[in-house]
Amino acid sequence: MLALVLLAQPIPELLVLDEPTNDIDLDTKDHLVQALNAYEGAIIVVSHERAFLERIHIDAELHLDTRGTLTASH
Repeated sequence: MLALVLLAQPIPELLVLDEPTNDIDLDTKDHLVQALNAYEGAIIVVSHERAFLERIHIDAELHLDTRGTLTASH
C-alpha cells in the first residue's frame, strides 16, 4: 500500500505511519527506509524502534510519557 502512495501522482505532501516496521523482515525494512529517505514530503511516524527512526533521519520528536506528558525534542 505504501508503494502505491509513494508512486501516486501527484505525490502526497504528508504520510502518517503507525508502527510501519511491525511484522516486516529486514529486507523489507531496508526498502522502506530507502523509500522514505527518497520521499520529499512530510512524515509523521509513530514508532518505538529508535534505529529505524535514526535511519529515516527524523528531525523532530514528540514523546508521550506514562503520565500523559508530551515533550518535544529536535
